Amino acid sequence: MENDLMLASRHILLAGSVSNTTENELIDRAHTFVKEFVGEVINAGGGFVIYVAAEPVNADNKPLLFDWTVAEAIDKLLPGESSLVRLKIVASRERLQSKANPEQRRLLYGMIARGVAELVPLEDEVLTGGNVGDEQIEHATAMVALGGGKGVLDRAQKMVKRSLPVLPLDMQLGANSEDGAGALGVLKRFQSNPLTYMPNSGNKVVKVLPSLSLQEPVLSLQEISKRIVKVFYEEEKARIEALPPDVLVLTALDVELAAAKQAFGIAEDAEHVTTKNGLHVWKAPVSKRGGKTASCVVACFAGAGNVDAASVTTMLLGELEPANVMMMGIAAGLRDKCALGEVILAERVVAYEGAALIEGGKSEVRPEVTRLNMRVRQDVSAYLSNRATLESRLTDSYKMLGIEFPDHVDAGPVAQGVIPKTATVASGEKLLRDPDKFLGMRELHGKIEIAEMEGAGLFAACENFG
Repeated sequence: MENDLMLASRHILLAGSVSNTTENELIDRAHTFVKEFVGEVINAGGGFVIYVAAEPVNADNKPLLFDWTVAEAIDKLLPGESSLVRLKIVASRERLQSKANPEQRRLLYGMIARGVAELVPLEDEVLTGGNVGDEQIEHATAMVALGGGKGVLDRAQKMVKRSLPVLPLDMQLGANSEDGAGALGVLKRFQSNPLTYMPNSGNKVVKVLPSLSLQEPVLSLQEISKRIVKVFYEEEKARIEALPPDVLVLTALDVELAAAKQAFGIAEDAEHVTTKNGLHVWKAPVSKRGGKTASCVVACFAGAGNVDAASVTTMLLGELEPANVMMMGIAAGLRDKCALGEVILAERVVAYEGAALIEGGKSEVRPEVTRLNMRVRQDVSAYLSNRATLESRLTDSYKMLGIEFPDHVDAGPVAQGVIPKTATVASGEKLLRDPDKFLGMRELHGKIEIAEMEGAGLFAACENFG
């Protein structure tokens, strides 16, 4: 993973303070670490959440909080305009005016003007330590604890309630308010119950905590900062991998599975995961616009027919609990309505096998018609409405995958474009090779253009799971 993506869209709360009696050498080391850490987080695409008001100092003018150090470091690292907010400033305008000096206010307002920072305002009349912590946690996605007292413990507990990661560091800094163990208290609890503070990777992180020591460092402060960034990245990666997939992609045949794996960038020899029911699945993260990632899982029925489709889909729905399900594969199309290579999105499925055998050797057809639900219809309409960008994006994808259509083949007309279309699909247990039989399907539903053998089973399984 490239470093600039490791903390994309993440905002870290660096919570802590320093006692007025702490040695200057430790204070200097702490602030040097903070500057290094800010640099690594910014390089990794992340940002910070701070609370600012007055900046207390000791007798030697050493700052006893880290928020202003974070702000100054970000200002130095990002002197120009920014399209991404890297610093969220929780503050009361009244406190800023009365407690911060003009130079500090210019620093913050300048970053806000450049788009580097944004103000999260608090009302001075109801300003309390608890309110400040609540607002910081509202915007933070991870927390580093460094020194401090009860405020650090409170914020760590609030992060835990949201299942957000907290990493305590071991520097013995005390607390500006002299009111508790702070980061050292969190560290003690972390060592006993690591999964409380890192729900997905805590058992691994607790084994490497000694290498992250700031009290007795064995690595450079820059290297420690890099490793902390990696800790948060690995925690988020583990969290995403543990989530139900966003999309379950199903195919019927091995040739269709091969095409799906190629489209999702899954190597031919990529290891599969075997479910408890013996089904093979391949994980395939897909990058979305905005820097986010959709988790996809690819699987195969390993045979044609609605019975297998319904059975396998039901098992995977129960085990994986995907948010969405789609099936891709080869289908038959009416010659006058479809072209070879054309992509069809099913708007409804007509299960044509249902029938009653009545007196006189006659058959009374009883098809079941299932339409896409409103949410999916809205998604499909929105997808197809952006035709210019859709065509450009699909054309690039076809080129990347090496897909080329011939001008003419004897089997029938060839698709002349890449834009998909919607159509009604007939689904049953018959492989329709008789054009007249296929055309006769339109007596069941006049919009049928496509025929295949798994859609009805897929729809039934999904409908039963809600």
